[in-house]
Amino acid sequence: MFAIPTKSLTEGVSSPSLLQAATKAENERANRSLVVGSMKNQEKFRGYEKKIARRSSELPYAMALQAEQHELIDDSSATETSSDPEFENGHWSLTSPGRYENHHQCAAVHRYRGNDIPSSDGEGEEEEPESVPVCGRALLKKSLREMSLCVVRRKSNPKRAAVPALIFDIDGVFKNGAKYANYGVRVLRKLKDANVPYVFMTNGGGGRTEAQYATEMNKKLVKFDSKHEFDSKHDQDQHDENENYVSAGQMVLSYTPFKQHLSHLKNQPVLIVGCPRSINAARSYGFKKAISIKEYTQKHPTMNPFGKSGCEKDDKVILTGAKEQWDEGIKAVLVFTDPADFFEGIQVLTDVLLSSRPGEIEYEKDHRIPIVFSNPDLLWKTQYPHSRFGQGAFRLSLEACYKARMQAMGISSAEIEDRLDDFCQFGKPFETQFLHARKAALQQADRLGCSVSKFYIVGDNPRSDIAGAVNMNRLAQEKQLEEWSGLLVRTGVFQEGDDEMGASHKFDSVVEAVEYVLATHEQEIACGVPRRG
Repeated sequence: MFAIPTKSLTEGVSSPSLLQAATKAENERANRSLVVGSMKNQEKFRGYEKKIARRSSELPYAMALQAEQHELIDDSSATETSSDPEFENGHWSLTSPGRYENHHQCAAVHRYRGNDIPSSDGEGEEEEPESVPVCGRALLKKSLREMSLCVVRRKSNPKRAAVPALIFDIDGVFKNGAKYANYGVRVLRKLKDANVPYVFMTNGGGGRTEAQYATEMNKKLVKFDSKHEFDSKHDQDQHDENENYVSAGQMVLSYTPFKQHLSHLKNQPVLIVGCPRSINAARSYGFKKAISIKEYTQKHPTMNPFGKSGCEKDDKVILTGAKEQWDEGIKAVLVFTDPADFFEGIQVLTDVLLSSRPGEIEYEKDHRIPIVFSNPDLLWKTQYPHSRFGQGAFRLSLEACYKARMQAMGISSAEIEDRLDDFCQFGKPFETQFLHARKAALQQADRLGCSVSKFYIVGDNPRSDIAGAVNMNRLAQEKQLEEWSGLLVRTGVFQEGDDEMGASHKFDSVVEAVEYVLATHEQEIACGVPRRG
């Protein structure tokens, strides 16, 4: 299990109480399927799923749990200035030469063991054990402060109408693959006309930035608007052809949290995995020394023995005779999307996780870097009749191959398990993703001049959309915040007979789901501030 850092964000909260809550949450999470989708033979996978659960999303879950344990603060009262004298720019200041030398140069995504918990009063703290990563505790404290900014407690404002807010999944709800449903624009127009805030939260992103995704989505929606698919002549007359239905601020992609929660890596060399445009998204987030896996293998062409044709390429690789330089100093691997080359991803990442200089030495015992995944979904919906494998399948494959390779090298079982803890997970159903969506929805409500009475998540995947909504509702009840409800649609991954994971209602499409929300909250919405005169 992991331990919570020592210093609270507010007074009056002790580490033992946090530890007890964390232990309970860890036990609950270990019994929950995280990456295996709708399968008939889930009993066969249960044991392995528990292992995955124990290694998944330690940092995001710890941040969300810590934030919910404290009084939630408003942006205006928060500060990003650290009170830790050794904390500087997201890293421990190494005050003594050689301190923590040759130990994990880790990121905030490493988890802690129970015996690593320092004292709760912050005074007389013991020297950190050498097994603790060099900057992990400070970085985790920094991320906890940042997460507290994401969870904004809104005081009731009698001058503002409280209306529901909708958080939409995209794939399997508005589109399958690149093909958008023709009813999506009608749904969003109804919400805009009703002055109801909505945002999008996807476990995808395709390597785009939030602005790029919003622009592309608007272009797709405008095509259906141009066909004048209006419910009435009045709607057509009121339509603004230049109106956008989605903005960058309404988009939460699978890797959106990287920008905030991995900020300590922005000046460090990080290896970016994903489709070719993922590197541009990473650099737009401020990862100044990011290098794509394609750039890395171009520099080291013999790492992947196969060419684009799938045949061996060794005879086509021209070596200059100069000594190959392995000087990248990669500090973390960030998986934005599924890799363009599945085999290359498994082979190269196994090499990079085992050694900082894979071409010179295959295994370095003291070399430890985190690998951060943005999407745990085993399955997702495309235009193909049945669900396709997603990034969760890549994680499972990489973990299995990485483990097998270490076993073949004679590495001890204890060290193998310890190294597998470097696999870290963001994305739905974890709270970090939902807290970012919540913040985006509250900001949208502010712009519309209303407040939020209830959050609805509309999705097609019970194990990411609905399970996350159920967990958020549990946390909301504990803190007496806005209720959450999961609405399941039949246009994507979900098939009748699958585990619904606590969905409150099922619908044939997002059209019916939105109509249900508008009808349920008709009186509240009628009191809202109209957007048009």
